[in-house]
Amino acid sequence: MTRALSITVALLATATAVRGQDIKPAALRLARAWERADVNTIGGQAAKAGLSLDVGGERFGPVAGRQAAAILKRVFDERETMSTSVGSARELHGENRRAFVELTWVTRSRGTSIPDSTTVLFSLEYDREQWRITEIRLMR
Repeated sequence: MTRALSITVALLATATAVRGQDIKPAALRLARAWERADVNTIGGQAAKAGLSLDVGGERFGPVAGRQAAAILKRVFDERETMSTSVGSARELHGENRRAFVELTWVTRSRGTSIPDSTTVLFSLEYDREQWRITEIRLMR
């Protein structure tokens, strides 16, 4: 019985290692980068085919990570971040690993004190090594 349990635990540990990175730590890294307005880190996580953005009703992409960083810089320049939190992080299981991360981004316009809440949705895909961003949507 103990040997069977040891084999089962070893198989589960191996399956977890093979599966790769869990989405929750990746979601926390995205939230930290978003809160710091770290457009280089966010752009650096773009999928190899680029990422699409929906920002303020304007759609872009797919664009390369550097272009995404430039677009996001404009967004962050207009707003002052008050807080950022992970609302949800969900992985979809299937042939291609995909995930969705939802952030709640509380900001205010520069020079004002009135808070505004925005939902930031990330679509991600796993590329053998890490989660990559395929889409970012800002929804008010």
